[in-house]
Amino acid sequence: MLVIRATGFVLPALLAIAGCGFELRGWDLESSIESVHVTAQPRVRLAGELRRALGQAGVRIEPRASRAEMTVELLDERRGRRTVAVTGSARAAEYEVSITVRFAVRSGARVLREPVWLDASRVFVVDRDNIAGTAGEQALIEAELANDLVGQIMRALNAAAASAAPAGSAGAG
Repeated sequence: MLVIRATGFVLPALLAIAGCGFELRGWDLESSIESVHVTAQPRVRLAGELRRALGQAGVRIEPRASRAEMTVELLDERRGRRTVAVTGSARAAEYEVSITVRFAVRSGARVLREPVWLDASRVFVVDRDNIAGTAGEQALIEAELANDLVGQIMRALNAAAASAAPAGSAGAG
């Protein structure tokens, strides 16, 4: 009886979601940006993730800036972890993990986005009974933070492409 009720509720909900035009967020940069060159300082680890996301969005990654429509410059990256709460025995109970990246966007000699810092951070609880799990959780959170920052850079690229496009062009939307 419970299965029938659940099905009776879930199926109409799924149909309503499908009917309202809901879809998972993706990046439609292919229609606004044809090619991008990504430069990064040696300590910036986000470059690989950004290149991968751009490729998945249908943007061609150019090895040379002179051939690219836009250049994303990853200027700096900082990663950190700090204690935000302690136990009664003065041991860390919660940590905050953060990643900060500084980037700029250019099209030839024209600056489309001045250098700006982006920051992402999350707090997680330390499990003293499972230190390996805590380290794994930190690694997972760092990967999520990196994805968040890549998403912010992709949105900035989309906005830069829209502002760089001549008025009335098809790529401006």
